[in-house]
Amino acid sequence: MPVLFTILAVTASLVLLWGLIAPRSQWRALTAWSVADPHRTEPGAGSYAIRRLVSALGLGALAIVLAVTSSAYLGNLPGSAPTASRIQVMWGAPNPTIVNRDVSGIASAAADLIDVPILGYQAFAEGDRIPEYLDRLAYFKRLGTDQIPGFIGTQPEVGFSAMDNAALIVNVRGALLCVPRQAVIIETETTVQIGIFYGLPDSADGLPPDNATACALDQSVTASVLVPLRLVTPVGDRDVQALDGSELKLVELAD
Repeated sequence: MPVLFTILAVTASLVLLWGLIAPRSQWRALTAWSVADPHRTEPGAGSYAIRRLVSALGLGALAIVLAVTSSAYLGNLPGSAPTASRIQVMWGAPNPTIVNRDVSGIASAAADLIDVPILGYQAFAEGDRIPEYLDRLAYFKRLGTDQIPGFIGTQPEVGFSAMDNAALIVNVRGALLCVPRQAVIIETETTVQIGIFYGLPDSADGLPPDNATACALDQSVTASVLVPLRLVTPVGDRDVQALDGSELKLVELAD
């Protein structure tokens, strides 16, 4: 805080504290000199009680001002802003959820599903230890369950997670009401092309869902999701691309 403000705040605190603890002493030191007969004009007990009350209220108000001012000042200091977590450095805030499903690619997706952009990926070599930060992510769920009709992939075996067999993960943002439904993966000797397709869960009445409206890419409310994918062979030196051939962003592991 500025030096002048600090000096004034300390001085005011001392004066108010003096008035709270010894109002008679304060009156004699600050006011008695201005009257002809201090003994005859000295305030009574009620006046000193009011002085104590006013001093206490003043100290409370000053404490609130100091707390607010200090908080604002400290918040503006270089490096005082909250630091992003390791997960948020990689994938942004808030933390993504992860799809705990074994997902293998298919050759083409259903025509009514929505191809969502892939924002980044991380690949894992065969035998590598899966980054432990993934164990701290919440699983993708809708209405408190991951048993979603039409959900992508298959349930992992008991005691295993989808990451145990994944060769890479991709990050997508999809409409909040929709779920990952299918993954298209095309592997060649030099490339791995990936597409993630969203849609509404299967309806109980069997009617076709309106994915074009509910899962459109311009939705204002979306969720960040990591989808683990199985490959025939590890990524290795191959280029990882979207289905249109554009390079996907490799997200480095944050320290």
